[in-house]
Amino acid sequence: MWETLLGEVNRQLEEKRIIMTEGRINIVDATPVEAAQSGPGKAANGQPKRDPDAGWHVKANSRGTMKSTYGYSVHTGVDEDGFIHRQTVTAGNVHDSTERDTLLLGDETALYADAAYSSQATRDKLEKFGIADQVQRKGYRNNPLSEADEARNAEISVTRSGGERAFATFKSRYGLMRTRLIGLAKNLTLFGLAAIAHNIQKGAKFMALYGLPEPAHSG
Repeated sequence: MWETLLGEVNRQLEEKRIIMTEGRINIVDATPVEAAQSGPGKAANGQPKRDPDAGWHVKANSRGTMKSTYGYSVHTGVDEDGFIHRQTVTAGNVHDSTERDTLLLGDETALYADAAYSSQATRDKLEKFGIADQVQRKGYRNNPLSEADEARNAEISVTRSGGERAFATFKSRYGLMRTRLIGLAKNLTLFGLAAIAHNIQKGAKFMALYGLPEPAHSG
């Protein structure tokens, strides 16, 4: 039900013109969250301590060293104001790009994403739906990024970084640096409720700051 509830919250915010739908962009991103039970060994009942639905998320940090987190990945699609429109949760070992289609809206004017989503399949999909490609490019060992691609990535990152704000809210304000529940279904719901709370809180802030926009009049 959380997806239905998130949709209803967003519908009401759209009706009040807090969420704008015309010309909106979609910023997709993912973040790892450590599982509530991630340690080795077995519990008193003989069952593994580790959450069986979680998995290892491995990613290079800014220093180039690899960081491993046993847990889940939260994948979101947000607009330029940071409102969450789509969200899902997977085991940590699921690659970010596999959730691309889940996060696509279909009516966005542009898709912003980091290089994890860069592929010919993504470019073909965006071209098919007439969505501007604002996905950062990635280099390879024998095919490094050109200066033009590096400049393009830097320009995209200014907007793309806005996709991380929801994660900051989850982790710093909602206490979700680690999961609180065991199992994928429960954590999918938990972070779904967090997304709803995030949008309600942001919507209330927008209303307090800007009031309700004047309704559009035809003719």
